[in-house]
Amino acid sequence: MQRRPRYRGRAVSGERATTLVEALAALSAEELRDFVGDALDRLDDGPRADLEDLLLQRAARSASGWKPAAPPSTFVEEATAFVAAARRDGQAEPSEVDHYLRQALTASLAGDLHAARTVFAALLGPIGNGDITLGQAETADEVLSANLHECTRQFVTAVYVTTPLAERADAVLQALDAAQGLAFVGDPLDEVAASLGGDVPEFVDFLPRWIARLEHDARPGGEWESPRERWLRAAVLRREGPWGLARLARATRQPSVAHAWCEALVAAGEWEQALRAFEECAALVRDSASRGDFLDGAALCARRLGTTDLVEKFEAAWLGAPSLPRLSRWLVSGAPSVAAVRDRAASALGKPPTRAPSLIGLLHLLTGELSDAARLLSEAPGLGWSGAEHPGPVLFPAFAWMLGDGPPGSLHEALSSALPVPTLSSPELSTPTPRDLLQRAGVMSGCPDADRRMLLEAMKTAATRRTKDLLREKRRGHYSQAALLVACCVALEPGTRTTAALPAWAEALRTSTSRYPAFQRELNEALGKALRRPSTD
Repeated sequence: MQRRPRYRGRAVSGERATTLVEALAALSAEELRDFVGDALDRLDDGPRADLEDLLLQRAARSASGWKPAAPPSTFVEEATAFVAAARRDGQAEPSEVDHYLRQALTASLAGDLHAARTVFAALLGPIGNGDITLGQAETADEVLSANLHECTRQFVTAVYVTTPLAERADAVLQALDAAQGLAFVGDPLDEVAASLGGDVPEFVDFLPRWIARLEHDARPGGEWESPRERWLRAAVLRREGPWGLARLARATRQPSVAHAWCEALVAAGEWEQALRAFEECAALVRDSASRGDFLDGAALCARRLGTTDLVEKFEAAWLGAPSLPRLSRWLVSGAPSVAAVRDRAASALGKPPTRAPSLIGLLHLLTGELSDAARLLSEAPGLGWSGAEHPGPVLFPAFAWMLGDGPPGSLHEALSSALPVPTLSSPELSTPTPRDLLQRAGVMSGCPDADRRMLLEAMKTAATRRTKDLLREKRRGHYSQAALLVACCVALEPGTRTTAALPAWAEALRTSTSRYPAFQRELNEALGKALRRPSTD
């Protein structure tokens, strides 16, 4: 019963797309019709059905006024009988389900909304609830070629149009519940408007009823937004604008509603109001991640407005939701001098939010406390490098850069900027890298011999521990990174090295890991790159 996955089209390059547009424009209407017919004949069942569905929808919504002929009146009875039998058996053939769904789509496009509603209701609910299995592994669209999003849209539209106003909100909600899990519905009212070409009957009278119905089921307090809460947010924005979202955000304290409120003000260019909204939402929400987003938003608004307290806004953001990007932005905000960057770093070390080893390690480097930074890296666990708090992704590349003296293109020179560093991107809030911060704080590459030995020993300890812990846990996806860490340390060792004459610690590590051939391959490749000498030609 399992069918191949639904057809997915290839991406077309920009140049090719331009050529195709020109080719279509060169065809007359008759030639274009012939081409479409020939193309349909060449397609397999899956892509052909997709294209046929799209053709019917475009034609039915065109300015020509054309509508497809409605299916025979017997199709409703046949479809409901089919569903009854499928429910008894607990399963159905996907091709038969596709057939009845397409007939319901055709009926909807033809204007027979009562018939379409009956068949969609009979089919979508049992499929979505799992009362009828189609042989899919997970979701129904794995085995169905009918567009389930379009089916859901037409079902909700048919229910909207065929239900009296007084009962419509309940009926639309029941239809959405029946189709839940088959298609994502961002805003049901958008779907109905798209289906009807933008002209939704009795919309003004329906909207307050729809909001009241959704508010009746609202359960404020949850961090995650349910579909009904998402639909309520969209409806309130339609009726009341940003101020309705403000009311909803204060009542629910949900991050999604608060984000929508702030985004609506930003979209309208109301920067002063947006600044106040971002700061209020930062106090409203309960989770640190959302609080940080709102504090970042407040800093963005302050920058747009040119306020004199921008540095304080950046400081409030990192204190309110500590992270490496927020700390970095504050350290360099306002174009401070080298001494000011160091002073800020020193003050940050004494602040309660500075708990993460990644932040503490970077601050120690900025204040010149190299031994403390080296100790943090030496004592760090071998696992957890992907976590934002682990000092490895920050300190290891920073140490590699500070040891310096690598020719352009050398492995450790590349590692000093290429190892993953936690970032928090924003299109309008730039974030300096740890390497940028070191330079702004006057920390330069090239170290005295004593500091060099201390930093390199910390790197070797971290690379060794990372390797052993990854091998113990069989984390094969990270073997290449561990090998690069080891090779970087080998390349930074004083004296001439070859892959056949490694430092004692590296040779011992290679010997102790010899029963892991996948890691050995990665290590040999990394060592070859690290110890390859630049040409003297």
